Amino acid sequence: MARPATAAVRLLSGERDPVRLATTASIALYGLQTVDSVAAQVGDRVLVKDQTNATQNGIYTVTEGHWYRAADARSASTMQKGTTVYVQQGRVSARFVYVFETCDPVIGADPIMLAFCLSDNTLGDIVGEANGGDGATLKPRPTIQCSP
Repeated sequence: MARPATAAVRLLSGERDPVRLATTASIALYGLQTVDSVAAQVGDRVLVKDQTNATQNGIYTVTEGHWYRAADARSASTMQKGTTVYVQQGRVSARFVYVFETCDPVIGADPIMLAFCLSDNTLGDIVGEANGGDGATLKPRPTIQCSP
């Protein structure tokens, strides 16, 4: 029973369940394929954010046939500006957080725009790598910065 409560809290806070992968280019929304250097599997949640036709952007569930929009990303209220999603894996987007930037989108008709959010975790990782892995020299300030 904990899962429904967690899902409800996420919906109220504007956070979606994490996705396994996020696109780095426009893709066909069909079949099993490699996304961000990782082989997608049936049932994976994928953040599609780079479509040539931005009306197709959103969160999808992978199938062997046509992909479908995830249950928590099928309506304007669930894809509202400020809604965030965390990416679990991928060569480029692992551990990144993206935010939806479109106000009241008509799903399938309006372009869905997303922005990368620089969170404390991501900033800390970058600072740690810049300092040779120890993070002792530079210290990130607690903040979340979003850029288009």
